[in-house]
Amino acid sequence: MKFNMIDLHMHTTYSDGTESCETVLKRCQEKNLNYISITDHNTSLAYEELERIDIPNLYKGKIIPGIELNTKVLGIPIEILGYGINYKKMNILAPKIYLPPKERNLIEFKRLYDKCVNYGIVLSKNCSDNYDPNTFASGFFHKEIVKHKENKKLLTPESWDSSKIFYRQYMSDPNMPLYVEMDDLVPDFITASNLVRKAGGLVFIPHIFEYRDNAERILNYILDNYKIEGIECYYTTFTQEQHERVLSICKEKKLFVSGGSDFHGTIKPDVDIGVGYGNLRIPDEILNSWINNVTLF
Repeated sequence: MKFNMIDLHMHTTYSDGTESCETVLKRCQEKNLNYISITDHNTSLAYEELERIDIPNLYKGKIIPGIELNTKVLGIPIEILGYGINYKKMNILAPKIYLPPKERNLIEFKRLYDKCVNYGIVLSKNCSDNYDPNTFASGFFHKEIVKHKENKKLLTPESWDSSKIFYRQYMSDPNMPLYVEMDDLVPDFITASNLVRKAGGLVFIPHIFEYRDNAERILNYILDNYKIEGIECYYTTFTQEQHERVLSICKEKKLFVSGGSDFHGTIKPDVDIGVGYGNLRIPDEILNSWINNVTLF
């Protein structure tokens, strides 16, 4: 059965994506997506650029203004998605809560460096000199760690093979030796979700199973303690079982459903707009229950 497709989770060069707004719009048109949302981390500056772009010449579909905000639950760094935000208001409010990426990256680098040394991780002598604070500390350290084979015994095989898993499994888990404390840099869940609502948006929980062993604990805590509008039920890495699990929760709790590829460009070369690893299909019918609750771009 053919249906119209959407992608409500993607990143541009305004956060950690490698593609410009224009390139993203062109790719979305090539995929014939009829609804999209750019959800850069802690900023909506992409939408101010979109004001200056001839959008109809690049993309014929509709755009839901969005953002992905860093926050924490149970001491674990997670993210929330905001949809239908007033992006101008968000771009005034967010810098009051979030540090500029370069400044945060540098702080995270220093803290992770100390954790690696204390854990016995072998690092190159000029490690600190080679760090570019425009890049994530997690990716830099992962590349550094896997240069030295003697470190392999200190990480799980999946963390050795993936910087993303290294971040989730070691840096984001309070029970792990490389956990990086960010409580002074990342707002709590209520502060982050209130930021979305002050900008007129809806709060969704993205990619919950990316939090691995902590996923169920985080999800249950959020459902029991916080107000949210929806859950990202279609996601690049979700298994069918995981997909059905969050869909059933949304049905039971009367929550809205979203979905996205989490496109980042060459940072995640296997993840393409609209289709993820190639078989992601997000039907636009999931918007029927909530599209009238948000303002389009």
